[in-house]
Amino acid sequence: MESDPSGISNDRGVVKTLEDGTAVLAVGPSMTPMHIPADELPAGAAEGTWLVLDMQLSPPMVLYIDRAMTDERA
Repeated sequence: MESDPSGISNDRGVVKTLEDGTAVLAVGPSMTPMHIPADELPAGAAEGTWLVLDMQLSPPMVLYIDRAMTDERA
C-alpha cells in the first residue's frame, strides 16, 4: 500500500453494492462495511471496483480506483 509522508498507509475497499444513491464498501482486511453517497465515488466505479481510501480523514475520503486490484480480482 502507498503511504503519505507521515508513513500512514491508505486503505483499500471494494464496492459491494450501489443502491438508492448509496454505495456500500467492504473496507480493510476485516472487510468492514462503510456506507458513502454514491456521488462520492470516482467516475467509472461500479460494483466490484476496488478503491483506495484515506481513512485518516473524517469522514473517510475515496482517493481513486485501484485499477490493478480491480482487474486482478475481476
